[in-house]
Amino acid sequence: MPWPTPQDYNEAIQNPDYAFADPELQSGHAELDQLGLPRARTGGFASVYRMQCGERHWAVRCFLRDFPDQQKRYAAISGHLSRMRVPYTVGFTFLPRGIRVRGQWYPILKMEWVQGEPLNNYIEKHLESSNTLLSLASRWVQLVQTLQQAGLAHGDLQHGNVFVVQGDLRLIDYDGMYVPALSGQVSHEVGHRNYQHPLRTQSDFGAYVDNFSAWVIYVAIIALAVDPRLWERFGGGDECLLFRRKDFEQPDGSDALHALQTFPDERIRSLGNVFRSLLYLEPQQTPPLDGQQLRPPAHIVITCGSCGQALRVPTDRGRGQIRCPSCGWQKDWAPSPSNIPDWVQDHLDHERSQTGKPALDQRDNDTQPIPEPDATWILDFLRPADNTIQAMSFASSVAVERYVLGLSIIGTLLLVLSTQAGIVATSTAPLAILLVALLNVGLWLHRYSLEPAVAEFAELKAKLRATNGEITTTMDNINAANRAKKKRRDKDTVDQAKIAKEQKSVEWKESKEIAACQMAFQSVLSSINIRRQTIIQQEADALRKIQSDVGKKDAALTQEIVRLTQDEATELTTLLKAQQKQHMLAYLRRFTLDATTISGVGPSFKLRLKIAGFQSAADIDAYRVQRVKGIGPSRAASLVAWRRSIESRAQVTMPQALSHSETTAIQTKYQSQRRPLEDERDRGRR
Repeated sequence: MPWPTPQDYNEAIQNPDYAFADPELQSGHAELDQLGLPRARTGGFASVYRMQCGERHWAVRCFLRDFPDQQKRYAAISGHLSRMRVPYTVGFTFLPRGIRVRGQWYPILKMEWVQGEPLNNYIEKHLESSNTLLSLASRWVQLVQTLQQAGLAHGDLQHGNVFVVQGDLRLIDYDGMYVPALSGQVSHEVGHRNYQHPLRTQSDFGAYVDNFSAWVIYVAIIALAVDPRLWERFGGGDECLLFRRKDFEQPDGSDALHALQTFPDERIRSLGNVFRSLLYLEPQQTPPLDGQQLRPPAHIVITCGSCGQALRVPTDRGRGQIRCPSCGWQKDWAPSPSNIPDWVQDHLDHERSQTGKPALDQRDNDTQPIPEPDATWILDFLRPADNTIQAMSFASSVAVERYVLGLSIIGTLLLVLSTQAGIVATSTAPLAILLVALLNVGLWLHRYSLEPAVAEFAELKAKLRATNGEITTTMDNINAANRAKKKRRDKDTVDQAKIAKEQKSVEWKESKEIAACQMAFQSVLSSINIRRQTIIQQEADALRKIQSDVGKKDAALTQEIVRLTQDEATELTTLLKAQQKQHMLAYLRRFTLDATTISGVGPSFKLRLKIAGFQSAADIDAYRVQRVKGIGPSRAASLVAWRRSIESRAQVTMPQALSHSETTAIQTKYQSQRRPLEDERDRGRR
């Protein structure tokens, strides 16, 4: 019978009291869409429905494919999560007899409904809040490290499986989760293509499988915190945060990687280079995310706002001013009070200075002393609004002045010639020339005085003198007010000194009376306080001893439980590998040299091989066969190729998992050892 389709589940879930075997789900009802039909959130492996059962809400995962070991996997996952108590997961129950479709029962997963926002929606909502995104990056590192310490991997870290619930992170969808009990198995999925290593296959199934996708999400959050414009530029929210599968497969042609590697800040460039280097590693070689990029560097680089020169500033420098040695540009500097790295904070401050938006933090809240009144602020209102200097233009023509000047020059030249010819006396010429010059200057001054611009200029000068007089008067008034203020301040100082002296006398009398009363009081309380301090110290010592003993015992028990879990996984893997090796050896021994035709190896060579101890494919070795006389590299390669062809056929029938009885026996052995330790740890904690 074919497995149910999403439409089959839609039809069945409309009648919950008939479709479900779980009593709580029978009493619930599914969330409906606008058409009044059950709202299904369908993915590649399951359709998820939200069921309201009284005051509680459940997510019901109806599987779209049949996995034979599904129940076994979820049992292993549930057991490991209950032992390790990972805070980022939600409770679930695997129900083999879950939902009835067309009269047949199929398994479902009943999981707590997460009331929160998917990671991509949360990031898009807080793109303009760099503090929020950097805090999210820090919490993401904590989540990844917690999963690593618990020895598990989610298997499909992506925006749809990570929810932000009241500031905390939660993981859903555990179909591809890895726990130590599943060591040696293969994965049924390879995760979201925009978050997984391009070389990952179903055989990549271990605690390392989340390393690459954790880096993808972390780098995207940090980059968006520094430059939120990257979200729209690279289509964030469209099935990705920042990167897509093609960026991983063709890093040389990736615009997103190029943007990070050419970013103005050297630390973003360094982060981009580190991330790109991961693409050239195997999935199992990808290093885990350790959050070191959140630590501030020893120096930051600030760009000069005038000449553009890069200035290196130590991050441990105190409050003061930064000065550019080239152009003299200055910038106030104060250590960052927030948990944002200084190099990120500096970049954000620079961005906001360019865009006109307020900075993230108000760095200087120190109270400044109130300065003396300064009248120079008045001059600001006397400056023209437009800084462009306007040249004075004249309304009248200068044709008359030019005509008179020309006649004067001609007359002067005639006078000089007449003097040289002896017509005019030599003493008369200088007086005539001086008279002509004075007449021209007089004409110029007269015509200049008739210009409207000159009259306007004179009026402005008069107004300026009047304004200067007002400024002088105002300054005199301010100085008088300052002198009166100083005189009043001196008088207040004398009065305060007198009051302080009287207050000191009163306080001395008061203290003398209080001291007399306290002497009697202290004599009564002295013995009580000594005894009280002794009891408090005894209580504190006893509590510290109890806490130390309980803590050490709890840590030792937890360590032993983890060791047993690891031993269990190791034994399962070792036994499986031994069975696989035995199967391969038995399969190879079934194929003898006599019953096989091998290129280049005739009966005589087969006889030589048999004499040398080579009976079947199991005995063939690339180095040993060449020691047989006549077996050169070519025939040795044929023999090795024959063995490898048999090995490839043996892979088909090779056991991929231990039998149920063997697995149960090993798990039972270690469970019997863990159970007393877990009970003892729980009793100690209670």
